[in-house]
Amino acid sequence: MKLNTTRLYLLGSLLACSVLVISCDSSNSNSNLSLPAPEPVAPTPVDPAEISTTAEWSAATTSLTLDVSISNFTATRVRLYPRGIDGDWVETDDSAPFSFTIDIADFTPGDYPMLVIADNGDTEVEKSETVTINGCNREQTLCLRSYDQVRFVTTHNAMSNAMDGWNQPNQNLNVPAQLEAGVRGLMLDTYRAGSENQFGQIQVPDADPDASYLCHALCALGKQPLVDGLLEVREFLDNNPGAVITFILESYLSHELTAQAFDEANLTHYTYVHTGDAWPTLGQMIDAGTRLVVLQDKSVDPDYPWLMNVWSHAFETHYSAATPADFSCAVNRGDTGNDLFIFNHFLTGIFGSPDLAEQVNYNPELLDRIRECEAFHAVPANFVTVDFVDIGDTIPAVKTLNDSGGF
Repeated sequence: MKLNTTRLYLLGSLLACSVLVISCDSSNSNSNLSLPAPEPVAPTPVDPAEISTTAEWSAATTSLTLDVSISNFTATRVRLYPRGIDGDWVETDDSAPFSFTIDIADFTPGDYPMLVIADNGDTEVEKSETVTINGCNREQTLCLRSYDQVRFVTTHNAMSNAMDGWNQPNQNLNVPAQLEAGVRGLMLDTYRAGSENQFGQIQVPDADPDASYLCHALCALGKQPLVDGLLEVREFLDNNPGAVITFILESYLSHELTAQAFDEANLTHYTYVHTGDAWPTLGQMIDAGTRLVVLQDKSVDPDYPWLMNVWSHAFETHYSAATPADFSCAVNRGDTGNDLFIFNHFLTGIFGSPDLAEQVNYNPELLDRIRECEAFHAVPANFVTVDFVDIGDTIPAVKTLNDSGGF
């Protein structure tokens, strides 16, 4: 019995040893093999913080609202520097959505870099945004002034110009150039192609008789399709959201033909209809999008209320002066009880000329005469009307008067 026990013990020891040897051999046999290194794990990409802004201008309140949006960053505060970091003026909003409304009454119209800084207490992100501030007819002060208390540089026979090759023109500049220079009132004459002129001739014999044209008495001296002329004004209004323009039309067209041309030029939506006693401010007209006043010497058709009769709203001085001595403040057409004053200030021979404009378009004579007639009628000269507006001082004279206020 003892012998068997010894044999079993020895057999167990041998088996244990053999397992150890195999284990060691197996370990040694793989000692020269290398496992592939693990692939590096790329960090999760983090999008950079971005600031975007949306600006909305109110001309009626001379204010600018700037809404600020921030992506990929949780801000707890946003600061706005309306005049840039060196402007010594900061607005702060401590809660989203971030929005700022600032008074721009003393901002000269133009482009302004505004700095936006967002932070979360530890980190800041910033963006410089250029914001365009529009005035009303290039002046902030006019935004709060009613239409009938504003003076507008106005061109007599505005369509008749040397730049576009008209014969015996009344202006050097064409209408787009006039508007760029600061003109905001346009006297325009409209004709039907198939109508006869004063010599019994068809105005535009090679055109559709119902085609509408801008001409000055004789279309043979110069002409432009009415739609093309209106498109020039529409483009200016589209590109200048602070502009308020007035047409004073000597119209030889039906209301239907005039309205058709406005519709084709996509200009009708800009027109203003005066329905009350008080005229709106320029700012209110701009905010409403009704920035074109159309006055014409025809009775009103209720189907086209925006084609307003000029002599229901305005009066004028005489327009047939041959020499400076012929000027007066006396009324020619319209009732002095009307709200608007057309101040005619040009000399006429058979036609206008630069030489005649040289005689009357300069200060102090120009400014003195405007002031004389304004005092005589106790109203502002709303439409200071001249030939060759690029000659003389009309534009700065009107600015001087507007800066002094209304009545």
